Parts: sequence; C-alpha cells; structure tokens
Amino acid sequence: MNNIYKDQLEILQKRIPIGLRHGLTLLEKTNGNVEKAEEYFRNEMVALTVNKTNVTSEIASRHLVKNNFDIGLTIKSIDEERYTLTELIVRKYGNRKEEALEKVMYAIEETHSIERQFWLNFQDLKELSGEAFCLLTIMEWINYEDYESFEIALTFELETVTQQLEDKLALPELADSLRRAGEIQKVLYEKNKIDKGIENYIKATNQLRENKEYQKYETTYQEQRSLLIDSLYECVTANIDKFP
Repeated sequence: MNNIYKDQLEILQKRIPIGLRHGLTLLEKTNGNVEKAEEYFRNEMVALTVNKTNVTSEIASRHLVKNNFDIGLTIKSIDEERYTLTELIVRKYGNRKEEALEKVMYAIEETHSIERQFWLNFQDLKELSGEAFCLLTIMEWINYEDYESFEIALTFELETVTQQLEDKLALPELADSLRRAGEIQKVLYEKNKIDKGIENYIKATNQLRENKEYQKYETTYQEQRSLLIDSLYECVTANIDKFP
C-alpha cells in the first residue's frame, strides 16, 4: 500500500464506497486531494450508469446516492422507476414468452389480491380488464391441460376459454376445435353414463381416445399451442397499460 496517501484513503473510504486500489489511483491522480478524488469517483459512476441506462446524469446521480453507488442496485432502481412491473417482466424474460406470461399472471393475482384454491375461480376475475381476464383464463386453462390432460381440460371452463380465443386472440379455428372436441366428449360421456361407475368412465374414455375426429381436434390444439402462446404474448405487449 502506498503509505503516502494512507490517511487520505481512510478519509476517502469513509465518504464513498471505494476499493483500495481504485482509491489510491484517484488520490495519486489528484495529488492526495480527497475532495477531488471523491468528485472523480462520483463522475465515473455517473458516466458508467448513464452509459448502461441512457438516463440523464441527474437521474443517475440520484439513484447512485440512494443505492450507495452499487451499480447493480442502481440500474434495478432506475428500471423500477421508469418501467411498470409487466414491462420489467417482458424485458427480463425476452423470448421466453410462456415464462413471461406466467410471471405476469402471478403479478396480476398479487396486485388484485386474487386468492386461488389450487385452480382459479373464474368468477373472481370479473373485475379485471378484458385483457387481464383473457390472460388469466387462457393461461389457467393451458396449465390445467398440462397438469390434467386434454380430455379433462375440456370440462374446465371451456366456453369461457373458447370465447376468449375468438374475441380477444382472433383464433376461431382453435376455438372451434376445442368446442367440437368437447361436444364429442359430452356425447360419449352421456352415452356410457359415466356417472354410473368407474367402468363406464373407462369405457367412455377408451372410445374417446379411439375417435378419429376427436384425435384430429386434439392434434389441432397441440399444433397450435405455440401460436396460442404467441398470440397471448402479443395481447399483453400490445396492451401493456392494462397490466400491472
């Protein structure tokens, strides 16, 4: 350690969060002038922050002081000030669209204090904006289908979901496929009187899985699932002000 500036370095480190080597470099540059070294440090940190965020030097300085000159925390603080929660999620997850949609979904639930009993009750979502309602209902149905199965998902809020597919996402073909698959399922369930016992249900399920038309509609859903995610993501980004 350069003992010439030992005392000045101790003073400087009490004033700003600067490392040993950086502090000595600035003190050597300013011939031991603590005030000048501190000024250099602050200017360097402001310039670095402005370069990373494109904000004004005044904004950069304010956030640097607030976060004790920690660059990572400063950038996060600036982003939180100029972006909404949904914008931050979209920026963070980029092309990982389904993951981003999941995060926005949970943000809506938290912001609106929506309680779930494992699965959402769609009646609890009526006060949301049309776009937020669309996101939550469609994502919940997708998650339900992933967790249960396509067959079981056809019994879960199908009319609400298909209506959203048509009205909000402009996916009439997919909505029609889901409705037709649901109709085939309903006929086979009623025909085999599944409420009469598990054997009847198994029989109906086997017939359903062997039904060529039903298979076609299920395949349509699986093939268009990525399109559904893309359309839902576009709905969010195009209406960002309707989300948290």
